[in-house]
Amino acid sequence: MVEEPYADDPVLVERRGADAGLNPMFGEWQKTFNFAPVPYRDGGARLRAFHEAIAAELTNRWIYSREVQLEITLHLDVQTVLETSETADLDNYAKAILDGLKGPRGIMFDDTQVQALAISWLDGYGDPSFEISARSSPDDFVLKPVEFYEMPDGLWYPHGRYVWSNGGEEPLPDKSHFAGLSIIELMSSVKRRARAEMRNAGADRLRAYQRGQYVSSMTRGIPADGLQTVASPCSQGETGKKRGAFGGRRILAKSTISSRLF
Repeated sequence: MVEEPYADDPVLVERRGADAGLNPMFGEWQKTFNFAPVPYRDGGARLRAFHEAIAAELTNRWIYSREVQLEITLHLDVQTVLETSETADLDNYAKAILDGLKGPRGIMFDDTQVQALAISWLDGYGDPSFEISARSSPDDFVLKPVEFYEMPDGLWYPHGRYVWSNGGEEPLPDKSHFAGLSIIELMSSVKRRARAEMRNAGADRLRAYQRGQYVSSMTRGIPADGLQTVASPCSQGETGKKRGAFGGRRILAKSTISSRLF
């Protein structure tokens, strides 16, 4: 249970959760990485080690579930940048860093969530490092571990077993868990049907999409390939596993819902 002094002060509640790694502070998150950024062009073992170094620094037990705005600041030696070819273009660094921030250990599911990106470099006057600032809506995050469920519209929706509550986490009862899934499934089905009917009535693709948002879940669905996980299809009542980039599972539950562990 959360201590009473936090109950009525939203700032203290938010701070308590942020300090415990359970939420971004009103949707905002900042982190300094005290090692040199590695450009995407390096590839191979060096890039994999860079991604592992980023993941090792991330202690957040939450992950952004919708659009994110990112600002990246590289601290580099100015003479090295201007007078040698040892550094890379900013977009090369950006790609490598974004890939390190996504996935089960990261702060977002997929880099398509990045709505806005700013990257710059400054003379660091010391060892190379970089800083990242992220911003999203205060409520657009879910707690780890996250399960993804395929819905009638063909997208996969995050739905975990724990929920944020008053700066802490609480397990979600099975009844509430499956009720939430049923709501997402219903809205996904209605959205798909509504879009089809509007297209048949003469609406163009964009207008059908826009109007379909009125009956869509606030939860953002992600295409299967955006999850970077491999799962094998199973018949009802069976479970199959196949290891992918993160490992995964797919089970066929009631109706047409299937899931993957992220």
